[in-house]
Amino acid sequence: MTLQELLNSDMDLATLAAFARQGFAWWIEELALMLPAGLRARLSSQPRVLAEPLDTGGWRVWRDGNLVEMGPTPILKETVGILLPTTQVLVREVPAPRMPSADVRRMLSLDIDRLSPLAPELIHFDMEVVDRDIGEGKQTVSVGIVPRTTALALVERARAQGLKPATLGVRTDGEPIAHRFDFLPAVLAAAGEKQKTGLAVYLWGAVAALFVINLAVLVGRDMADVASLRHLAEAQRPAVSAALRLRGRVEAEEARRSDLVNRGQKNEPLRMLSVLTQALPSGAWVQHLEWNGQALRIVGFAAADIDMAAAVRGTGAFTNPRSLTVAQTTGAGSIRPFDITADARPAARR
Repeated sequence: MTLQELLNSDMDLATLAAFARQGFAWWIEELALMLPAGLRARLSSQPRVLAEPLDTGGWRVWRDGNLVEMGPTPILKETVGILLPTTQVLVREVPAPRMPSADVRRMLSLDIDRLSPLAPELIHFDMEVVDRDIGEGKQTVSVGIVPRTTALALVERARAQGLKPATLGVRTDGEPIAHRFDFLPAVLAAAGEKQKTGLAVYLWGAVAALFVINLAVLVGRDMADVASLRHLAEAQRPAVSAALRLRGRVEAEEARRSDLVNRGQKNEPLRMLSVLTQALPSGAWVQHLEWNGQALRIVGFAAADIDMAAAVRGTGAFTNPRSLTVAQTTGAGSIRPFDITADARPAARR
């Protein structure tokens, strides 16, 4: 089913959950197939202890592929994988399209009557991928078929003798002994039992592990970004310090020049002389002039009818003009001295 068909279909929550489980199983299967065979065997959930029935009624036991015990009733405190003899299992290799194992298993269930000499209701089957082409090609699966009566009898025999079957497969030829297929889920399902599995625990553990990994990756990336930013700031610190020093010097020079301009405009004697020349009447003569930028003093002679203080005030550039000479009573048209001081008018604030 394509993504467009999935989005256009009318599905309930259970169907969507089933698709999600299938997708997760497919993802786990693809990741497992990418691992080396040795590592995949170590991470497999198959039991480390395998037990094979003997014709005499006893059991042959292997641990990690090594023969450790052979006797009538092995004493084991852990679950074991039960091995069917190779003579009781029919194994066939079948080509199949490159698709998830669940889809391949459904395809084989529809075609199992052609692959098995017995009717489908009389057998159990399991499959495993043995070869896979690169890309979107084909794959080869190995199909194991066992009679239901044979499988059920062996499981009941193992339980009767104190063993706890975890899997039911077939032994491989050669050494070391390996485990192929698992017919136990089908046997238990046919008998109305449920196999105890820690799949939910593993799934939640995987979710927690992925969450921790994602969190660690995010924290690591943030730490790396902060460290990179810190290194970049440290590398730029000399240039920034030099720029700040240069900026301080420029601002200080600009302030000094602005102050010089203001003082020059305020204390410029030529401007003051121009103002006084235009403001003083024609009947006044200045003999002495003092100007320090803040205060003005002019000394000279003027006609008796000329008010020198009012003339200085009328310029608009000075304030508080005052006379330092003693008032003299003279006739009209006579000449009298004057000594006037005044303060410079403060500049208007902007």
